[in-house]
Amino acid sequence: MSFITRITLFILCLAAVASHIPSTASASFINSPSYQMNSREEKKVYRIAGEKNLPPFSYIDKNGKFTGFSVELFRSISEEEGIEFQFYPMNFYEAEQALKAGKVDAVMGMKYSAEQSERFQFSESYFTMADVLVVPKEATEDIKNLTDLREKTIVMQEEPASFDLLLNVRRVEFQLALNPRDAFNFLLIKRADAFLTNKWTAEFYLKQSGEQANYQILEHIGVPSDFAAVVRPGETKLLSLINDSLVKMQTNGDYQLLYSQWFGLYPDGRLKEMRNWIIVLIILISCAVAVLIFTYLWNKRLQKEVAKRTTALAEANDQLEIQQRAISEAHAFKTQIIHHMYYGILTFDDSLKLTSINERAKTMLGLKDRKQVETEDVIRQPHIAEIVRHYEDFEDNRDKQIFSEEVELELNRERRFILCRLIPLYEENGKKNGCLLTLADRSEAKMLEEKLANQEKMRALGQLVAGVAHEIRNPLTSMKTFVDLLPKKYEDPAFRQELVKYVPEALKRMNTIVESLLDYARPKHPQKQRIQVAAFINSVAAIIEPTLKKNHIHLELDIDEKLDIICDPDQLKQVMLNLLLNALDAMEEEPRKHLTIKAEPQGEAGVIQVMDSGIGMDKESVSHIFEPFYTTKPHGVGLGLALCYQWVKENNGDMRVKTEKEKGTTFTVTLPVA
Repeated sequence: MSFITRITLFILCLAAVASHIPSTASASFINSPSYQMNSREEKKVYRIAGEKNLPPFSYIDKNGKFTGFSVELFRSISEEEGIEFQFYPMNFYEAEQALKAGKVDAVMGMKYSAEQSERFQFSESYFTMADVLVVPKEATEDIKNLTDLREKTIVMQEEPASFDLLLNVRRVEFQLALNPRDAFNFLLIKRADAFLTNKWTAEFYLKQSGEQANYQILEHIGVPSDFAAVVRPGETKLLSLINDSLVKMQTNGDYQLLYSQWFGLYPDGRLKEMRNWIIVLIILISCAVAVLIFTYLWNKRLQKEVAKRTTALAEANDQLEIQQRAISEAHAFKTQIIHHMYYGILTFDDSLKLTSINERAKTMLGLKDRKQVETEDVIRQPHIAEIVRHYEDFEDNRDKQIFSEEVELELNRERRFILCRLIPLYEENGKKNGCLLTLADRSEAKMLEEKLANQEKMRALGQLVAGVAHEIRNPLTSMKTFVDLLPKKYEDPAFRQELVKYVPEALKRMNTIVESLLDYARPKHPQKQRIQVAAFINSVAAIIEPTLKKNHIHLELDIDEKLDIICDPDQLKQVMLNLLLNALDAMEEEPRKHLTIKAEPQGEAGVIQVMDSGIGMDKESVSHIFEPFYTTKPHGVGLGLALCYQWVKENNGDMRVKTEKEKGTTFTVTLPVA
């Protein structure tokens, strides 16, 4: 049953019982007509007597209501059992007499004693308490226990449980009162030195009189006594009813609730509360011990882990120091290598600010005496500044982007040829973050190449002289024959007609040979510039388009629109025209005439291919294809491909041929990309 339910039942019981409380608190009420009338009702009404001056167990309050713990307990029994109790307040002496005379059915709050148990039947005890002494505070130093009551006057209502103990104390004077109130008043008017009663009654009267500050309650003086209800011998029905109800109330908690309302927390409740607190305390202590054990174990484990980590950290630190030394040594080693390299090396950040330069680059740029080289010192060279600016043309996430160009610099009044290569540097995410510029001094190589070229030209000139002599001798011989016959056959019209036809042709052929020889022996220096390959090839194709249509040749163009190269446009045009005209001659007798021009970037170079479906060449012809005056044509001079090869080489390019007899020929020209 919940606390709220119990309170509600308690209030209802009070309301029900209040309607049956007699208006006059007197024993004479037993003989009143209303009592006689109620006793004649069919519903059994039990008459319950109780001490009217034993607060807080049974007493008449200031409103004239008979109340107290015992009264409310019996009202609860009445409600629980569905019976009616009428209460009669009186002192215990009057109550005993009324019970003996049969004027009441039971007396509540009677203290158990062997003598009384012979006269009445006691119910189960519903309250146990010990006697206490109420003494003036000034006497507390003299009175500590019962033995200190010698030659003292003790006032009491009746013989208490501690009376036998008091009899053993010599020279103690006893004074009896009709009720606890009278006994307390004797103490107040100094007619007694101590008041012997129960604790609750003593506290009630002290509080009611406002004398708490002047009197002291001495506990643990007397012997605990049981209090119960008594009936006449033979009244087993009422006695059983009271006992059963007490058991029920103690079982369902109503008794404990009522006890708590009048006296505070029930003793069993205090025990339970204490037990609960002890359990909580044990749990807290157990948790604390568990936490301490866990903390200890965790601390031990942590110590091991810390020791392990410390050892690992020390080892890692040693390894790091070794790696740092290795990195420092490697850096110093690489720095020495870079500074002593034959090539000049410069690095720039994304804003094209110089970040490093090696000694070779300083020397090549005339900055050897500078301890600190700034960006402005490097880009002071116009060619270098122009090359570095190509960094803006590079794109993110692109591999193999390199800009290469050979420039001519004048250092200390000396011409130097420097091959510059600009290479972008990328972060891990593919974003460009600077560039590397390498400088290779090709002056000596250039001189060696020119020397070798001159030697090759001298050798070629020897071949040319022999070829020229052979090529010119035949027309000269024919012309000499005509000159010798001129005096004799001048008048012959047929002779004159033959002379007019042959001599100009012979002179034209000799002039062509001489011009080609001069072009080969004294080539002009190439004027390199950026060429957009697609537009350039379209212009060359337009030149030979009429010839292609006339000979029913199909031309296919496969050109990368973004391809740009660096070379001399006039020389490249001569190369392309020469290759295309050779292809036309090779396909002259072929039924299928297909000509393809393909151009695409390959790494750092642009590749142009001229492919025909002509008769092709054998291996012997291919081995001499670029030699002067070597030709497979009936009327060819043999200088066209030699000049083409020379022009391509002068533009830092290369020229190759791939052919097979009766399967066509492919010429491949490779030139630097822009």
